[in-house]
Amino acid sequence: MIRALIADDEALSRRALQQMLARHDDVEIVAECRDGAEAQDAIAMLEPDVAFLDIRMPLVTGLDLARERGDRNRTLVVFVTAFDDFALPAFDVDAADYLTKPLTEARFDEALARVRARVALRRDPEPPDGANGAGAGSRESYLPHLVARVGMTDVVIPLEAIDYIEADDVYAAVISRGKRQLVRTPLDALERALDPRQFLRVHRSYIVRIDRVVAVRRRARGGAELALASGTALPVSRRRRARVVELFAAS
Repeated sequence: MIRALIADDEALSRRALQQMLARHDDVEIVAECRDGAEAQDAIAMLEPDVAFLDIRMPLVTGLDLARERGDRNRTLVVFVTAFDDFALPAFDVDAADYLTKPLTEARFDEALARVRARVALRRDPEPPDGANGAGAGSRESYLPHLVARVGMTDVVIPLEAIDYIEADDVYAAVISRGKRQLVRTPLDALERALDPRQFLRVHRSYIVRIDRVVAVRRRARGGAELALASGTALPVSRRRRARVVELFAAS
C-alpha cells in the first residue's frame, strides 16, 4: 500500500486529487492539508510514501517543503501546479514528477506508476536471485506508457512504438513512429521508471528501446554508436559502453 498526502490551498484541487487517487486500490490517503504549514507537520509526523504538493501555498511553499526533506527517499514529491515555470527548481529537489493543472487521468496514472517504481525499489532494493530486477511484482511498477502534452491534450505513447528518448532541457523528447513528442519528465526519472528489459540508457542524453537496435558500430574517431532500425545512429558514452557491448553480445 502506498501512503499518500495531498496539500493544496484550493478545495477543488484537493477533491480532484482525491478522485484521481480513489481509482487506485493500492493507494491510501493519510492526510489532506490546506496550506504548507499543515503539510509540513503532517509529513514530519506521518512520513507518507508520497506527497502531492501544490507549489504556491500559504505559509510554506511546496518547493520549500521539498527542500526541507531530510531523507528524500522517505517521502517522494509530486508537484501539482497551474504553472509551468517552476519545472527546473522542482527537479532540482528530486521531484518524482511535475503535473500541470488541469489533470488528466492518463498523465496522473503515469506519475503514479513512476511513484510505484521508486517506492518498490526503496522497499526491495535487491531483486530475488535470477530475477534481474524484473520479477512479477516489479514488472507492474514500471510505466505502462508515456504521455505527451500536445496543446491542451495528453497523448498516450505506447512503449512498443518508441524508438528512443532524448534529453530536452529539463524534460525529454520521445521519438516514436517518425514523430518527436515532449514528455514533462527528465531523462533520469524515465531511466528509473522504464522496464530495463526493454529500455537502456546509453548516453547522458539518450535512452534506447533495446529491440530497435540492429548493430553496434565503432566510430571513426573512437567510441561506439548504435544503429537503429529507423536508420538513426545514437552515440554510446564511454562509461556505458561495456554494458552495451555485454548486452548485445549476449543477445
